[in-house]
Amino acid sequence: MKYVKYKLGKLGKYQFMRKYSEVADYLPETRLATKSNIDDMLNKYSALYVKPDKGTGGFSIYKITKSGSGFVSKSGTVTKRFASLDALYRSFRKLPYKDKYIAQRGIEPLKHNHRPFDIRVMVQKDKRGRLKATGIVGRLAKPGKIVTNFHSGGRPLPVEILLSSHLRGEDRSRYIKELEALGKRAGKVLRKSYRSKPAFGVDIAIDSRMKPWVLEVNTMPDKSIFNALRDKTMYKRILRYANAATNEGSGKP
Repeated sequence: MKYVKYKLGKLGKYQFMRKYSEVADYLPETRLATKSNIDDMLNKYSALYVKPDKGTGGFSIYKITKSGSGFVSKSGTVTKRFASLDALYRSFRKLPYKDKYIAQRGIEPLKHNHRPFDIRVMVQKDKRGRLKATGIVGRLAKPGKIVTNFHSGGRPLPVEILLSSHLRGEDRSRYIKELEALGKRAGKVLRKSYRSKPAFGVDIAIDSRMKPWVLEVNTMPDKSIFNALRDKTMYKRILRYANAATNEGSGKP
């Protein structure tokens, strides 16, 4: 496998992964959050998300939409209105993170009990270095919030429950397998850059047409979200894979 050394934040990962046909159609457009890019993307899409280029656990993420001749920005449970693009963009110049911000096409996710949710697929190396989808969990947003992250109040739930009002029976089971397969493909693509990483956390949103979108691939995925599920089967499997990878890296038998 060719090793491509890449310095990647969210924007770098997007630019790297979009070159690969197996995942390119599942990546929402992502650009640097300049004023001209924000203006252009709001003319193309009904919403976009502005977020720090480096991981934040769901903090400092803003959903931007047009409203008449003005703009609306929502973060957490706080909504602000701006009369112009200049005023909106000036508000971003005051944001807390020093690193650059990116703008990502807004995917309106499916909802469960009127609350948005997305999916985390855990992808890990096995003993032979092959990537396996070892866990899949849903993340239900806290009431009134736009993000689903566990550490921002998102509630981990079995994917079967969150998809229950959208798909049933074999269709639902088959669709979950497709999500796992997409997560595995995304992990395999990013591994071309992060060759030494033992695990990837693939975040997937599903739109109203049931199309999955890979929002982000985390190279240091949190295992604790799986421990929050009542059924610990996936969490125990994830720990086994993690321990095997640790032993392999340390040279232990």
